[in-house]
Amino acid sequence: MVNAYPSSTGNQYRESSPLQREDDGFDTDVDNDLVSLLEENARLRSLVVQLSDLVLKNVLEEK
Repeated sequence: MVNAYPSSTGNQYRESSPLQREDDGFDTDVDNDLVSLLEENARLRSLVVQLSDLVLKNVLEEK
């Protein structure tokens, strides 16, 4: 019986992949989008912390 999947040492399939031969700059756009997303995520987390602090402060003042 023959293994249906190539072994991990079979590099002939990976070397001929068209994805490795062409570089259209797509990954650069993805990198920029990822950085922007991470920056926005950090900013939103900071706002959540500020809002939580305000809520806790107001709850403690009412008591």
